[in-house]
Amino acid sequence: MMLLLAVLVAGVAPTKAEPLARAEAAAPTPATVSVDFGDEQGRLPHSERNNNFHLVTTYPEQRADDVAFLNQQGLHGDVYRVWISNPNAPAEYNVFNECHLATRTCDFSKLDAYLTQAGSAADSLLVNLNPTEFVQGKRPFKDLEPMVELILRNLKKQYPRVKYVEVFNEPDWQFYGSALHDGRPADQTTLQPGGLYRFYVPFYEAVDKVNKGLRRSERIQVGGPALSFLDPKWLQPFLDGYAADKDPRKRLDFLTYHSYLKWDDTYQVPTFYKDDLRMVAPDRTTVQRWLKERRLPEDIPSFITETGIYPGPASDDTDPRNDYLRQAAGLATYSYLYANQPHTRMFNWVVRHRDNERKDELVTRTPNGPLTDTFTPYGNMMLMQSKMKDTRVSAVSDSRKGDNGVYAMASKDKTGASLMVWNWQHTNDDSYRATIDMSRLPSGLRHGPVRERMFRIDQTTSNYFTNPDTGGLQLVDQKTIRPGSSYTDSIDLSPNAIYLILLEAV
Repeated sequence: MMLLLAVLVAGVAPTKAEPLARAEAAAPTPATVSVDFGDEQGRLPHSERNNNFHLVTTYPEQRADDVAFLNQQGLHGDVYRVWISNPNAPAEYNVFNECHLATRTCDFSKLDAYLTQAGSAADSLLVNLNPTEFVQGKRPFKDLEPMVELILRNLKKQYPRVKYVEVFNEPDWQFYGSALHDGRPADQTTLQPGGLYRFYVPFYEAVDKVNKGLRRSERIQVGGPALSFLDPKWLQPFLDGYAADKDPRKRLDFLTYHSYLKWDDTYQVPTFYKDDLRMVAPDRTTVQRWLKERRLPEDIPSFITETGIYPGPASDDTDPRNDYLRQAAGLATYSYLYANQPHTRMFNWVVRHRDNERKDELVTRTPNGPLTDTFTPYGNMMLMQSKMKDTRVSAVSDSRKGDNGVYAMASKDKTGASLMVWNWQHTNDDSYRATIDMSRLPSGLRHGPVRERMFRIDQTTSNYFTNPDTGGLQLVDQKTIRPGSSYTDSIDLSPNAIYLILLEAV
């Protein structure tokens, strides 16, 4: 969760909302998407299965119903990320305050419903542990390792789906960047980039002790440092510390960072990724180079534990209606860019946000309060992803202007074939008429009738904020076809519109 203050976007004036549906718009540009179902490219990443719950205090009365709805809709996760020591939550929800070394006891009662419900939403949990007071010097460093061991030993016993421990949350901003942003000199910040690894060591030491009492399949993985962006000024010294560490118990099971923006060295000027999402395309190549330079395993995975086009309170329009659709198309594009990077897992942000509705996956802010069973356009996009088949195949678009334009991801399995196509435009307004050429269809679809279904998200379809009666994911076309080994169809893509096409034997 971004710790950036509202000042982050001061001076970035949102524009007034304008409807994206323009009757007088220019004729759509022709585009072609070529899909080769015979060209297999491994397992589809299914990024919708990696997700975040906000703080324990964020709409707690809704959470049980939300979990039931997510599971019922097919959005049960592989990993959900949760918060158990965040400084933005009241002190009684911080496990460092609820575990006591003197008595060797922990009281998780205030977190119990939160962790139990989150554990029902996913196969495993990633818990974020942020040792704020230890970094600030308010607690003795010598207590950090035994305290973490006590927390994790009790946490794993009570909540066995805890599998991952993420250390820190945006320490580069929390302990350094925010001070520079406010005008303090770098030598007067709480922490320097080279000092971060020291606070990671007690976590892997504690995990090693806890894991000795667990079966291999139950053992905890530990990683970090959850930087606010892939910042070489912070991550390279962190990796230097790990590479130089001679302790045979050391472990770095995954690297984590967030993907919203990057800062200049003085933390005065942010560069928002939403202005050109291709900025994240080389991330994994960069990480692997840094690992290789330090003779570290190059397959240490990257977890992008928060992803979004709107950091902090950022927006494009003061009226959020257009931003909801931009968020959906933007996160589909993030999913595509990270799916092309090996050893990379992207996490969605977030089921319900505390104060920025643009990030909500479920409709939260209505005159009557949160809705239990209605997705935002972003949530509907994730629902589309959940309907995709499991083996990725080649899908190529010929229509891009910079990072904007037509994107496609396709997949297949024994039940049929699937294709997502979308027109990421951000605040631009180009429309496309896309011809979809599908070749080498799966053998199970070449003989006999095939049911083709099309779902669409746009400014007026599958969009609660335009029409609450049709806020769910809308089936916009259904027909029976006999495609043979190839099939061609066409779709109209307005700005930021998203389609899902499913082909399944009747």
